[in-house]
Amino acid sequence: MKPYLLHIHERPLTLVKFNYDGDFFLTCAKDGDVCLIRKDTNGTVERVGTYSPLGDKAGAVFAVDVTMDCAYVVTAIADGRLIFYKFTGEQHSVLNHGGVLKYVEWNQKPGEQNMVCTCNDKFGGKEQTPHRIMVWQFEPTKRLLSIDSALPMKATKVKWGAFDETLVSIFEEGTVIIWDYPSGDKIKDIQAHHSPVTSMNFSEDRMLMVTCSKDMTAKLWAMDDYECVKTYKTDRPLNDAVICPRYTDKNEPKYHILLGGGQDAKDVTTTGASSGKFEALLWHMVFEEEIGSVKGHFGPMNTLAWFRDGSGFVTGGEDGYVRVHHFDNDYFTSRKFE
Repeated sequence: MKPYLLHIHERPLTLVKFNYDGDFFLTCAKDGDVCLIRKDTNGTVERVGTYSPLGDKAGAVFAVDVTMDCAYVVTAIADGRLIFYKFTGEQHSVLNHGGVLKYVEWNQKPGEQNMVCTCNDKFGGKEQTPHRIMVWQFEPTKRLLSIDSALPMKATKVKWGAFDETLVSIFEEGTVIIWDYPSGDKIKDIQAHHSPVTSMNFSEDRMLMVTCSKDMTAKLWAMDDYECVKTYKTDRPLNDAVICPRYTDKNEPKYHILLGGGQDAKDVTTTGASSGKFEALLWHMVFEEEIGSVKGHFGPMNTLAWFRDGSGFVTGGEDGYVRVHHFDNDYFTSRKFE
């Protein structure tokens, strides 16, 4: 399995995001660049464009998202700006959000994606912006919800729950909190991990969620009753975890979860790539067993994304590289991967 290497960022990757059709993916990093990469049916990948704001170069970009119809792209920048672009690259509008923006995501209703949810850290100065989780209307721009006083601490990510009825947020204290939308009331407070929760991702219908943490575990949650159904105990701090989209395949389901992380970035200079545990790990979703690992990055793996058809995956690392992996035929034919 020989990966494609893309050295398109100068600083650590923060997010890799596929569009709904799976023929493009977006990458963003702390160097302020947002890149659009096309994935052809024959497996080749190439960068086809970048999204840059008008005027000064953007600061660190922590998140990017694209609508299902590939009409608009939104980026969350550390200087407190939400910037909306047309998919073709032109800047559409700028929203001065305030704070240090950590995440942004479009709502999930096809044909009616006119809202984004965001979270930010507080920012000092004369007018101090508190920790907030917010929902904004895109056109015309309007604030729909702000959760600040009810927040126990700063949220690191926030995403929409099933049917846009809830907001799911993760925190450095190891908790996952579910909020009602549009009221903003707290529905559930879960002590999910013993260390900071680093990521959460959902299945296609948003009824399964996987979280991962610096405590070296990932957990699978049933979102109808917010119950932990599986725990995956690894030997490294984890930065991201994703559920294989083929687990719902009626003919050949793949009950797999992809995990990535590694030794903390500040300690990387003292260890080699082999002892830093920077591989991508493939785990069985049901049996809680490791199936295999894929070597690659020279530093911690910050973000992961499956191809939309489950035939491979993309990783982004602290080293600034994006690695695009296509599975060999063995993955689809060998019984050990069932």
